[in-house]
Order: sequence, then structure tokens, then C-alpha cells
Amino acid sequence: MSVIITCAREWIRGFALPLASIIGENVGIEDIYGVTRRFKELIGEDLARKLDAAFDDVLKDEIRKALNTDRLEQELHLLVERFWAKIAYPLVELTQSILFRGDRAALDEFITLEEKLSVNMAKLIRESNYKFAENLVYGLSVLVDHDKWVIEKISKLGINGFIERTINRDPKALMEFASYIRYLIFAWLATTATVLGVTKEYKEENRDKMAQWCREYAKEVEAYIDTLDIIVKDEVYGELIELGIIKR
Repeated sequence: MSVIITCAREWIRGFALPLASIIGENVGIEDIYGVTRRFKELIGEDLARKLDAAFDDVLKDEIRKALNTDRLEQELHLLVERFWAKIAYPLVELTQSILFRGDRAALDEFITLEEKLSVNMAKLIRESNYKFAENLVYGLSVLVDHDKWVIEKISKLGINGFIERTINRDPKALMEFASYIRYLIFAWLATTATVLGVTKEYKEENRDKMAQWCREYAKEVEAYIDTLDIIVKDEVYGELIELGIIKR
């Protein structure tokens, strides 16, 4: 049970916005500057510095290794696990700062900032003329949809109610959902970092593989959002049990 709870906590954290602390000031785009500045104001300078340091570390280590290894498929799992282990602590603080304080206005602003950031990021990605740019834009849109869905459910059910429903009703789906989210974020960040010029050293073959995996992971995440959305709705879940489609 503790493993399931840990995974649940991992994927309900805000994932896309911390990317602003990596990319915003490196690409020199004023619109992204504004989003980054406001995000840092919301969470505080101390936590912003911790996020900066954590993401700088994984960019230089796990992301760089994934982009340059000759054994990407064999090493991917370990690199993804190391990536999340390194950023877990500041993301716990981010969760407490944004999600656990129960401030709906702050949650709404969080999503608004994320949407603004994603629009500008999508423009930058497309302007790069990278052949798999649409994979990255699609992956980004799914990440934003994921965050919006999670915040909506937490606002309605509370953090405990949300986790209890998903764990009790379909722990396997929850675990698989969490895994796809983790891999999507890793692959998206690695590929986008090369496309936007944040990371200069990489093998094109590795970059392109991960760009293609982004689409595959994003499709799975979308499918699991649909599944879990049904599971957390009491009335729909009850009807499915009555029809024998879902077994208790």
C-alpha cells in the first residue's frame, strides 16, 4: 500500500510549471519571463532556488546521459528513476505550497500561468521547425490537461478523497498512470531542452526516439485520465458495478 500511496503523491504534484525555471531565462522570451517571475512569486524565492538547482542537476546528469548514451532503451528506466529521486524533495515542497494550502484562487492562477507558459512554449517549439515538433506540442498539451484535471478533482473531492477513490477502486490503473506521467515528463523535457537550445550535446537518434516516445506516452496518459475520471465519479462508478462492468 505504501508504494501505491507514494506513486499517487508523485503524479499529483505540479509537473509542467517547474520547467519555467529551466527554460524561461535561457530562451530570452519576455512573455515567458513574466510567467516565470509570477510563478516564483507564488512559491517564494527559496523554493524557486531549490527547483532551479534540482532541475539544473538532472539536466546536466540524467538528461544529458539519456541524450548521449548508446544504450538508451536499456538505461532509460534507471535514468528516469534517478531523475525523479533528485527532484522529489523540492516537488514535495511545491505540493505543500500550492496544492495543500486549499487556496482555490492560487490553484486557478497556477493553471492560468501554466496555460500561458504552454502557449508560448508551443510557439517556440513549432518555430524551431523540428521534424517531431508536434509530438512535443501534443505532449505538452496532455501535461497541462493532466494538471487541470488533477486540480479540478482535488478541489471537488479534497486531496484525501481523490487519492482514496483512485487507490481503492483501481490501484493498477493508478500505478500505470503514474508511470506514464513520469516517463512522459522525462522524455518531453529531454527533447525540448535540445530543441530550444538549452542542451547542446546530444545524439540526434536519441533525441528523435524520445520525441516519438512522447507521443506514445501522451496517448496513454490521455486514456488513463478518461479511465480514472470515470472511477472517481461515485454515480458512474456505482452504475458500472451494477452493470457488472466493474467488479468490487
